[in-house]
Amino acid sequence: MDSTTTRYGNRCVVCGKPSRVNVGSSAYCLDCYNRITDYLAEVETPTNDNYSILALDPEGHSVEFAVERFSLGTNAIWTAVEQVPDDDPRREWGYEGRSVSVGVNARLMSQEEALDALMVKVQRLVGHASMHGTRITFGEVWSTSARREGQVLYANETGVARVESDVNGRKSFVVDGQRFSPEQFADLVSCFEGFDLYWQVRDASDEPPEWL
Repeated sequence: MDSTTTRYGNRCVVCGKPSRVNVGSSAYCLDCYNRITDYLAEVETPTNDNYSILALDPEGHSVEFAVERFSLGTNAIWTAVEQVPDDDPRREWGYEGRSVSVGVNARLMSQEEALDALMVKVQRLVGHASMHGTRITFGEVWSTSARREGQVLYANETGVARVESDVNGRKSFVVDGQRFSPEQFADLVSCFEGFDLYWQVRDASDEPPEWL
């Protein structure tokens, strides 16, 4: 099955809503695609896929995440995506928001259990900052660290970075909801120049490491 996510370039052949998934020559919205996939796999479709999760960031601010489910038949991916309004001033300095996923077996885990697992993971990741910033005083010169909109940014000793391609297909790293080019990411971790860097690659739906 060939499925790809689109940016509303087509309409769902079932209900006419903007499509999210292409299967062959047919386009489906996520709800219709999930219902069809669940039916073929003989698993129960959740009564309502529209959920939101509230979590607290390290500064105690409430952060809203919209939840969506992508059915893979007997398995499903539940993803929480941080909601960042278009007029949010943080967007001007590259803030895109964070996303968290969990993979579940639709036959073994109920809708409520999947949401509980997702909520726990959201709170763990949102409650841990992977970098911190300091405001720049006029005239100061910083030889290391990433710089963005009047701040110098430093990587913390432990953190999470997601590897992605930007809209132009260039490789980038997303840290705490902000996108960095490879050069900018190197600047971000340059505060640890001379130290060894260890890493562990995990699927987005895997459990966070113990230190997080």
